[in-house]
Amino acid sequence: MARKPAFLLLLFIISLVSVVMSAEYRLGEKVRFWKYENGFQVIFLPREGAPFFSAVIFVNVGAVDESVGETGIAHLLEHMAFKGTPWIGTRDWNSERKILVELEEVAQELRTAAIAAADDESSAALESRFLELQKQAQRFVIPNEYDRLVTLAGGQEVNATTSNDYTNYFMTLPANKLELWAMLESQRLQYPTWREFYKERDVVAEERRMRMEDSPDGRLYEEFIATAFKAHPYRTPVIGWMSDIKNLTVTDMAAFYKRWYVPENMVAVIVGNVGEAEVRRITNDYFGTLPYRPSPPRVATQEPEQRAQRRVQLVMDAQPQLLLGWHKPPLPSRDAIAFEVLQYILTDNGRSSRLYSDLVKRRGLCESVATFTAPGEKYTNLFCIWATPRAPHTPAEVEEAIWQELKALARDGITSDELEMTTAKVEAALVSETEANLGCARRLGYFYLITGDPAFLDKYREEIRRVTSADIMRITSSYLRPERATVATIEKKTVSEGARGRKRARKQDDAPIAVGSMFSGERAQGR
Repeated sequence: MARKPAFLLLLFIISLVSVVMSAEYRLGEKVRFWKYENGFQVIFLPREGAPFFSAVIFVNVGAVDESVGETGIAHLLEHMAFKGTPWIGTRDWNSERKILVELEEVAQELRTAAIAAADDESSAALESRFLELQKQAQRFVIPNEYDRLVTLAGGQEVNATTSNDYTNYFMTLPANKLELWAMLESQRLQYPTWREFYKERDVVAEERRMRMEDSPDGRLYEEFIATAFKAHPYRTPVIGWMSDIKNLTVTDMAAFYKRWYVPENMVAVIVGNVGEAEVRRITNDYFGTLPYRPSPPRVATQEPEQRAQRRVQLVMDAQPQLLLGWHKPPLPSRDAIAFEVLQYILTDNGRSSRLYSDLVKRRGLCESVATFTAPGEKYTNLFCIWATPRAPHTPAEVEEAIWQELKALARDGITSDELEMTTAKVEAALVSETEANLGCARRLGYFYLITGDPAFLDKYREEIRRVTSADIMRITSSYLRPERATVATIEKKTVSEGARGRKRARKQDDAPIAVGSMFSGERAQGR
């Protein structure tokens, strides 16, 4: 009882801070948005302060837009964007280009030979020529030239990311370098060279091996997503499938780029201490003049309603894990907003959050527990709970405890104090993220691509405040149901289980051979 006044005081302070920040951080009235005749879009938010700006180029294409056989291509294209242009990153573009053209011809011959299962001698000759051309092309490359130029200009936070929904390229520069940014970005968007493509393809293949195939968590997540989605391309990993990665060519990449990297499929978001007139002039000169090409149609496939629970289990020598997910609608729906609040209630309120307090602190069932939305936000997605059991507790024990907590939440809801504290934390986290120019630019662009509203950030915060206990009870009871769940686990293989498996295998080998088995499988071939 002695702690209650302190808790109420903390709640009051959080609420007061939230109100103050709400008044100071209404951005909608300051955000400027315009579109050029070629379809290229610009979101601009002026800010006083240090003479810097952050800029993000969003390309409205991600893994969800890839075709069968080209998975991973959006992510690989993001890597290629840092390889330079005909003017940056090369010692002699004309000479380099001739070698790259021949290299691609050999790469196509190699792929044809692999499909046709050509003889080893001809394939070996092609492979030798392929490697030799790569060495010749490498002599013209100036490594990391793009990054060096940006750094020399005072640039920071230079990077890019690819998601299921979009690709984005970002950096922070001094305010007097706005035109340099526009020149560099427009050139690499308009004049890709595909320099070091096959070298980078091998890098991405190794990245996939490390992050997915050699990682228990990566394997669990990949199996979980593939189980949760039957029809929608969200089931495809952003990094792609290994067989597709290894078979991608420059020809594939150029076709994907031509299809998706078009002006009306791009938006530049600029936040910082620069003037609107200057931003309009420079973006018009460098992006408004890009050749018009229409963007292709979007994904039409819809994920069917899940009517039965789905389960997948990985047995391996690894830390046990539990991953649960339920389909839910995307932003800007009211239910999606309520799930943002539910995420904080369950895990993101820190040590006082429902699942952390129960599973980690009180009962000691888990080492950690987290909630999140996956694998994207543009289409129907998943609300997920990921828990790591604490030995000797099992995923089954943790799952049961989670179901108990969800049932209680659906039945009883939450108190007004807990709701007020939670919505204040959601809002405070958003304000903290958008205080920095880069964080603000990325959030504005992300919301625009998901909702089509360049000023959605303010509406999002207003909708967060409108979430009620009844909303939390409703979405918990209607969405988070057992028959709508996808459950994935890692179960630790024990020595005794392995021994029992070997005993069973020996008994099977010693058993008489059934007549039918002699006409199928390995025994029929005498192995």
